[in-house]
This record gives sequence, C-alpha cells and structure tokens, in this order.
Amino acid sequence: MNNGSFTLSVDATHIGYSIFGTGVPLLICPVSWGVDGHRWETLDELAKYFTLIRLDPRGTGMSDDVTNKDEFGVPVLVEDIEQLRIHLGIEQWNVMGQSAGGWTALEYTLAYQAYVKKLIVVCSAPTGKFHKGTFRDPSHPLYPEFERITKEIRSLPAAERVKAFNRAIYQFDVQTQKAKKLIDDIFADAEFNAQRNQYFVMNELNRYNVTERLHEIFVPSLIIGGKHDVHVSSSWSELMAEKISGSQLVMMEHSGHFPWLDEPNQFFSTINNFFLQL
Repeated sequence: MNNGSFTLSVDATHIGYSIFGTGVPLLICPVSWGVDGHRWETLDELAKYFTLIRLDPRGTGMSDDVTNKDEFGVPVLVEDIEQLRIHLGIEQWNVMGQSAGGWTALEYTLAYQAYVKKLIVVCSAPTGKFHKGTFRDPSHPLYPEFERITKEIRSLPAAERVKAFNRAIYQFDVQTQKAKKLIDDIFADAEFNAQRNQYFVMNELNRYNVTERLHEIFVPSLIIGGKHDVHVSSSWSELMAEKISGSQLVMMEHSGHFPWLDEPNQFFSTINNFFLQL
C-alpha cells in the first residue's frame, strides 16, 4: 500500500487516515475520548515490520467534525474502521489497541472477527468501570494528587482543561524521566475535542462492558499489561487473558501505562515474536 495521509468518505463525512511502513497490515486503534489517532509516533518502530494503519475519530485530527453527538461513540468508530478495511481492500488485518484504544480493538474484533488475523490489547480493560486500584480510587496513594490536579484545572475552558488534565495525569503512568518528557511533549502539542471527551465520560464509561463476551474471541490474542500501571490496573490484563481462550499474557515488570516508552526493546520484541508464531 502507498504510504501517506488520506481521507475516506463515510456517510457524508470524511475520515482521515494514514498508512506507514511495509509488511502485514496492523491497525492501531485510536482512543475515543477526544484526541486524534496519530499521537503515538513513538510506535513507528513497528513500521519496520508492519504496515501501520491509523485513523482519526470523527471530530479529531484530519477527520470532519460531527453533526450528531452519537457519532462520538465507539460503535460508530468501529463502523468507520470497517469501512476503512473495505476501502483498502484488506481481507484480514491485525488489530492493536492500548488503553481506551483497547476498547476499540475489542469491540471491533467482536463485531468483525472474521477480518481480524491477530489481536493485541495493551494496558486496557474490558469495562468502563475500571477505576478500582488506580489513582482515581480514594484508597490509592496517588489519589490526593489526582484531586489536587482536578481542582487546579477546574476553572479552565473545556479544551484547555482536558489538555492540562491529561498532560499532568499521564506523568503518573511512565517510569523514566525520558518517558515523562516524551509524554509531556506529546500532550503539550495535542489538540483535544472537549465535546468528544465529555461524551466519553458521560456515555462511554457507562456503556462499555464486554467482559462477558471475551470468551467469544477466538483469534490469536496477545495481552500486554504494565505492572506499575496506575491508570488501568494490570489485574484487568490478567482477567482478559483468562477469559480469551488461548491468549498469551505478557506482564511488563518495569512499565506503567505506556510499556513501549518504559521498556521499548522488550515491548517491540514481544510483539514481533507474537507475529512470528504460526
């Protein structure tokens, strides 16, 4: 496939997407909470081995704004992904998602499993009720800091508030100073859709729950967790690996929410080894 940035027409709107690299196609599923699907250029290491396919959810990045707030939902994002697969003429592709991008990956796989060759879920959960054991949990040591940040940004305009919150809170989720700087640089430049973020908080957190459907997934699956993840407890990775038949669990012992930043060599070799397996 030709590398570059493109747009796809879907239901009278335009979805921005990009293709980068060579090799078997690997869809990098975006999060749905208000940022575009091209934040993590640090994953470009994978382009040495795969053709990376990314898309921007409606209302972010290269994609058009929405006309109906329901377009912010993951189910619409899943359908846009499927339209992209059809447009690209891909019979089967590999699907990967991290954090809320893992929600996208799981829901897409459950809806269109016949078109998924392999699935990778990184530092994610099968439900929107995942806060126990994280910094949002009053019993967590970082909860007072979470409260302080929340109060400090409360008076900011919506888009600035979302940016300030994520820029500060993601510092909890990496283990090295180099990774902390990368996170800060990424979110300092990111643009956020405050309406999409609000929809995620008010609707998706309550709607999303595929826990009891994980047993329906039969494609080869790799679940990666971060032992020091304070955003999504690593226990959720263990649960997903338990419920998805035949899946592999790899726990990154020195990583938080972004293992490709904390332990890049192990992270990328783990993924490559997974794809080398028949």
